[in-house]
Amino acid sequence: MQKEMAGRAKKKIRSLQDLADAAGVSRATASRALNDNPVISLKTRKRLQSLARKHGYSINQKARDFRLQRTSVISVVFMLDIRSEQHMSDPFFLDMLGGIADALAEHDYDLLLAHAPITDVLDLKESRVMQQSDGTIFIGQGEQHEQLKELAAGDNHMVVWGYPVADKNYVVIGGDNKGGCYKATKHLLELGRRKVAFFGNTNNPENAARYAGYLQALDEYGIAANPMIEVDVPFEMHRAREVIVTMLESGVELDAVVCISDVMALAAISTFQDVGLDVPNDIAVVGYDDISLAAYSSPPLTTVRQTIRHAGRVLVESVLGLIRGEHVPDTMLTSELIVRKSSGENG
Repeated sequence: MQKEMAGRAKKKIRSLQDLADAAGVSRATASRALNDNPVISLKTRKRLQSLARKHGYSINQKARDFRLQRTSVISVVFMLDIRSEQHMSDPFFLDMLGGIADALAEHDYDLLLAHAPITDVLDLKESRVMQQSDGTIFIGQGEQHEQLKELAAGDNHMVVWGYPVADKNYVVIGGDNKGGCYKATKHLLELGRRKVAFFGNTNNPENAARYAGYLQALDEYGIAANPMIEVDVPFEMHRAREVIVTMLESGVELDAVVCISDVMALAAISTFQDVGLDVPNDIAVVGYDDISLAAYSSPPLTTVRQTIRHAGRVLVESVLGLIRGEHVPDTMLTSELIVRKSSGENG
């Protein structure tokens, strides 16, 4: 038996059948192992993949894709908020894209990026995004939940980073938006703040959930929401400054603010400081996402951390699961309050 194994190992591996013979498995098992098919045990997959690497053998990806009618491409669509002037350069998007790209590379998939503002996502139905990729990852729902439902009804392999609204028919990966904003608001209330503003629109499911968490915390402290300090602040820095200054000039009083993103929170801090307000003594500020810049702002930003790069990996694993025909459930990732100096004495 040992001689037989040694003989198989010495044979030069030029084809899938050679690899299967060297490993003592069927050709179908070898193929599935190299394609990381979960039907094959992890131990066997790793053994076959290691043997293939050792002998410099790789599958003919073009031939495989043609046979399976696949492209080895995943499309990523960033649902930019046109109304709030959101840009692809937002660090949240860049961190998410990095996580997705790394995970796709590990599975030998290429990435097709759609990053221009999309007024109607159904326009993608006949585009390269949907027609020339094996699956699609949507980052955000925007205000196009109904359009996403229609796309999902077309038997497309698609997952969405967002919030699981009641009547959805697509797989959702997201964070604990309501719980995260509840923690942020409660943190400010525990520090004695009572005029807590909310910055950001509530037009999409994620932001609406964050607003619900904000309201829940206020309600627990017996504080009525004040529409005068619930402000639709744009993401674009100059426009955000204009909107915040206009609010302050109206004479409205606030001693803290919860923002729907770190970019918005950093714009708020800069604006408050420019008009002579001290952060956090005059106004405490909390953001959302914990982008890399958050810890280095002045003062460092208290924020709700989403594990963005990990989220990108989960999105990739989910869409690949759909492509393989697996049942893929929704996944909600935990959100953690990261306390720094922008919120006050406990920072």
